[in-house]
Amino acid sequence: MLTRGARRQGRSSANPRQRLLHGWDWADAAIELDEIAPGSRVLASAGAGELVAALAGAGHRVTAIGANREQTDYARRRVAGGAFEPGSAERLMDVGRGMVRAASPAWSRRRVRAFLQETDPMRAEAHWKERLDNRTLASILKTMLGPAGALSALVLRDFATPIPPHFDEAIRGRIARALRKHAPAGNPFAWRLLLGEELPGHRAPAVDPASVAWTAEPVLDHLERIAPGTYDAISLSNVIDGANERWVRDLRKAALRAVVPGGPVIARTFATTMDDEAAKRARRDRSMLWGAIVVQRAGA
Repeated sequence: MLTRGARRQGRSSANPRQRLLHGWDWADAAIELDEIAPGSRVLASAGAGELVAALAGAGHRVTAIGANREQTDYARRRVAGGAFEPGSAERLMDVGRGMVRAASPAWSRRRVRAFLQETDPMRAEAHWKERLDNRTLASILKTMLGPAGALSALVLRDFATPIPPHFDEAIRGRIARALRKHAPAGNPFAWRLLLGEELPGHRAPAVDPASVAWTAEPVLDHLERIAPGTYDAISLSNVIDGANERWVRDLRKAALRAVVPGGPVIARTFATTMDDEAAKRARRDRSMLWGAIVVQRAGA
């Protein structure tokens, strides 16, 4: 996730919270690696450092950006192989999982851990629909993620991002579609989301942090300051979620100016979309969260 920063945002969230917002990245680097040409100059959210490390490890020249100093410092540590530390996002998910476990025996840690060892996507999807996606889960998600829900309020407070309407129903469907495509036994995002644990044996990529350029400033300020064509590709995470239309318009214009002709600008969003290609990319992302992953190319 990428902090927007203050200028022209028009929201009370303009000043980034100087705290650790997320300890894991919730973006599947495979999307970026498929879209970005080899050896590219890439601007990417510092995030939790995992996407940055994956891009740098693949041979890209990465500039990591973040206006939240604590988050960026954490990303540096993670890029160097540092230990995972839970952030606000992981704590919010822990609250939700705890409520579901307390109300539904099917969601006990033992049973969920056994489910996550499933290697067949079709059996995993069937198990999800028959046992885990039950009335208890639906009721708790509806209560917690609705407009007046406690989790919605905490997400807005910490991330300045409103939960989209009907997100409780959307996330259940996105989990089902991801399980049908990606068996949970090999999907670290499934373990993180459904159990709050790392996939056994999984290690976040680690590279020399000196191989990454780090910049601490609001993303729009940076994009408008640099020379045209500074980057070959840009990955903006879900920075557009909850932002006002003018800010999004200015960001898109600045990003397309900052990349070379044909270079991709990649952005994720929790919202659903009518764009078939953006929806297909979201289905390819193993993290289960996104409604759309938009790729716009400069000059297209």
